[in-house]
Amino acid sequence: MPKYVLFVHGYSETSLAAYFEFPNILQAAMPEIQDVGLAAFDSLDDGITISDLASAMEVRVASLESTRQWTMADTALICHSTGALIARRWILNRVENGGVLPSHLVTMAGANHGSTLAAMGKTPLGYLQKLILRHEWSVGQGVLTDLEYGSKFLLELNSDWLDAWNNAKLGNMLAFSMGGDTTGAAADPTLRVFWETQERGSDNTVRISGANLNYTIIDAKHDENGTAVTCRSPERAIPHRILPGFSHYGPTTGILGNVHASTDLPMACVLEALRVNTNDALAYASLEAGWRIENDAWITNNAQDANSTLLFALTDRSDSQISDCMISIMDQATMGTDPTTVDLTPANASTIATAMNNASKSVLPHSPMQNDVQKGSYAFYLNFSDYVSSSPHWYSIEISGASGMGRYDYPYPILLFTQPPSMTHTIAVNECTYVRLTVGKNSNSAYGVYEVAAVPPPDQQVFPPLPAPNRIA
Repeated sequence: MPKYVLFVHGYSETSLAAYFEFPNILQAAMPEIQDVGLAAFDSLDDGITISDLASAMEVRVASLESTRQWTMADTALICHSTGALIARRWILNRVENGGVLPSHLVTMAGANHGSTLAAMGKTPLGYLQKLILRHEWSVGQGVLTDLEYGSKFLLELNSDWLDAWNNAKLGNMLAFSMGGDTTGAAADPTLRVFWETQERGSDNTVRISGANLNYTIIDAKHDENGTAVTCRSPERAIPHRILPGFSHYGPTTGILGNVHASTDLPMACVLEALRVNTNDALAYASLEAGWRIENDAWITNNAQDANSTLLFALTDRSDSQISDCMISIMDQATMGTDPTTVDLTPANASTIATAMNNASKSVLPHSPMQNDVQKGSYAFYLNFSDYVSSSPHWYSIEISGASGMGRYDYPYPILLFTQPPSMTHTIAVNECTYVRLTVGKNSNSAYGVYEVAAVPPPDQQVFPPLPAPNRIA
């Protein structure tokens, strides 16, 4: 069990009071903890990113190791919200640099896959809110950009993390995640003003699926060689716990603020996690199974809140974002299961519409959300029970457009694929699935070869466009 604990707060916090009574209650419940640290960092500077904060975290942790004799192998990180992303990026940085990793990582309402509120936070309304409540002239644009669904930061972090987890790069470190299921709107009426704070299956800031460290990445390529689809998910399941009745923040229902005793559910779950020894794989698996049983009971009683996030990230072979496309989710039973016979022509519009309508009942309002920076990222929020009632599905990605001057185009404009045979469903309940699609690109019209003897005077036949006479290739 850990001897040291470092708490890492979330976005926009400006007071150590954000941790409430949690650190003191934890230390009283675990006398073996010798030292507790409370992180404090500025996430509201518009020029600061999560990666910047992860780099700064290394400096402070190194200081704890040298001046207070903390041993990372005996240290637990307890992270709230954005703090989970800072800590996970810091852990991966340590892996790359050969540093010692913590024994436990516990993410509480961790924004592990982003937040619905991130985009709104960068609007003039977000600036006004920070000015009124925090007396700040900035909102932390860099951090909020990282927090948007499908951001470059989140795509890279979660891919790197899955690789490290599955390939034993994280050593004996144990990871845990948990998140609440209530928006807390009854306690705080201001949360009813915006739809972003009222999503079912969320804690008003982070979805249950967004907090869960169990997730899937599907990689698909579509080019002259056809379509290839592979998938990755944690090879060792990570204990995840839904906390009924808890919201993201605040003293009334908050996952940190509404904890006053070691028996309160968030604290009880943290204690369970920290009491698992890093070399006890059986105890770790047993805790995961026990939390899964609790979650399954919750799902049975909360089917309309048991939702999943499906995120598409579209790029071409040169890693350019594809921002002009149509993504369709269609019931396979209506369209047929053989990709060579699926008819996506206008002549089959009626069948296509039926197949889309059968699947569309699972798509929750305000979907999809397009990332405002990573323009090729689109996030769907789906009700799991409605989705699987018409499963499996076809995914049709129709890509539009070419360069304004005709220098390139996409010769394989329609990508049709389904989940790999190893998967029962493309999505899992209360989890996030990334579908990263790379498509072929034809830029041949941007290049030509000519006879040297045919070179015209400099003021003639200026390209583009590339002239046809005397062209040899």
